[in-house]
Amino acid sequence: MWADDTCHMPSQHPAPDTAHTDPRASWRIPDDRRLPALEPFATEVHRHAVVTLRETLWDSEDRVLAAEGITLAHADDGTWSIDHGDGLEPLGPDLDGLGDGPPRDAVEAFLRGRPLRTVILRDTSTALVTLRGKDGRLRAEVADVRVDEGDPDTALLRSARWWALTDDGRNGATARAAERALTDAATEPAALSATPDPRVTPLTPARRGGRAKRPRAGTAAAFVLRVLGSLRADLVAVDPRVRADEHDAVHDFRKVLRRLRSVLAAYRGALDRDATEALRASLTEVGRVAGAARDAEVLHGGLLRSAARAPDGFVDGPTLDRIGGHALQLRDRTSAELRRALRTDDWFRTLDALDRLLLRAPAGPHAQDDAAVFVAERIARERTRVRRLVGGGAEDLEALHEVRKAARRLRYAVQAAGDVADLGKRRLGTLRRVQETLGEALDAAHAAAAYRQLSGPAAQDGADTFGYGALATAEHVVLERGLRRSRKLLAHL
Repeated sequence: MWADDTCHMPSQHPAPDTAHTDPRASWRIPDDRRLPALEPFATEVHRHAVVTLRETLWDSEDRVLAAEGITLAHADDGTWSIDHGDGLEPLGPDLDGLGDGPPRDAVEAFLRGRPLRTVILRDTSTALVTLRGKDGRLRAEVADVRVDEGDPDTALLRSARWWALTDDGRNGATARAAERALTDAATEPAALSATPDPRVTPLTPARRGGRAKRPRAGTAAAFVLRVLGSLRADLVAVDPRVRADEHDAVHDFRKVLRRLRSVLAAYRGALDRDATEALRASLTEVGRVAGAARDAEVLHGGLLRSAARAPDGFVDGPTLDRIGGHALQLRDRTSAELRRALRTDDWFRTLDALDRLLLRAPAGPHAQDDAAVFVAERIARERTRVRRLVGGGAEDLEALHEVRKAARRLRYAVQAAGDVADLGKRRLGTLRRVQETLGEALDAAHAAAAYRQLSGPAAQDGADTFGYGALATAEHVVLERGLRRSRKLLAHL
């Protein structure tokens, strides 16, 4: 366990004259043996003083972060860091600054309101040896690292030690010789007196309990659980990005929500319907809040594009400034509302419901059906649904929006099928074009409506609203063009 965890930990000594920080090689050291003599392999060998970093690791009472393979660490210099298994990364304060305690936004998708506390005290001691050539350049770096950890509530301790060799990336003679010497020293038998203290007991990471017997491979239930498990990973990965207000995070969040809802709807019957429909309804609620935030983002980001579509000189700078200010306020307000929604018990219960579905795998009436047959039947049903909506003479915007949602659900269902026999993957491009073309038309409709709505308060303030009308008219032209293109695409669908 330690060999996997510790090889990725960075050196506590900076080496500004080498760009290579990943170890060339590392060795697990089970005792107190000394580093070999490295002086024969370099012109200058410098042994630096030992540096010790003291950290506290934080988790919930039931160690939910440990179960997810996540480490939340607080160093003695006051900095926070997070490790998802591929190395520590610095962690800043939460965007909305809701408390003086540990930053939670990066891990709230797992904590879900649980309080955090110190669960581990860790000391990391690093002794660094640098090897330089005749020209004074750094050729290799050897780190002797020891980690001692303890649980503050018990006497349970564990220790680990390893050596790591980093070179300058040139595979030079110095690094090769040092690697051979370290390999020989690390693999020689240890003296009996140097064996680790048997009282130092390794800690076992917490594991999530309550897992039911898994469905048989190749069944409809196993297929749906595999797809939902992948989407769950996407969801908890994008959740902290939304909380940090990262670029395109809301857009990515909505896509994951839509994919989850589409899979739950298209593949009904593989799992218990009551459980899947309740989860789908919860996802729809947060999807509405995310939709408002995304619409505000699109309005704010598309203002200059709208101005470029209007005739030259029809929209002046002050008009753009006023609209831009309103759009930015709307974007900030709706984004904050979405972040608040992600801190509510409703959202935590939604995540819990998804986890329960994955852990307990409640069987539906088609749970034991052959996966390929089940998927083929369900996709055929989704095709029929799209065909019925298209054949219904969808002309107005609302009807076309329903077609777009149906085409999107069919597309996501086909994509989720993965390695199941070809069920229309060659048509995914057509479905995507339908979705994108209708989406552009809907965005234009929303923008035109927003410009008309914003013109009212501007007129009350005595502002010239001619530019508002020009922007709305330009977007209406885009809307009509998009609707014509959409109808042509639908005729061939």
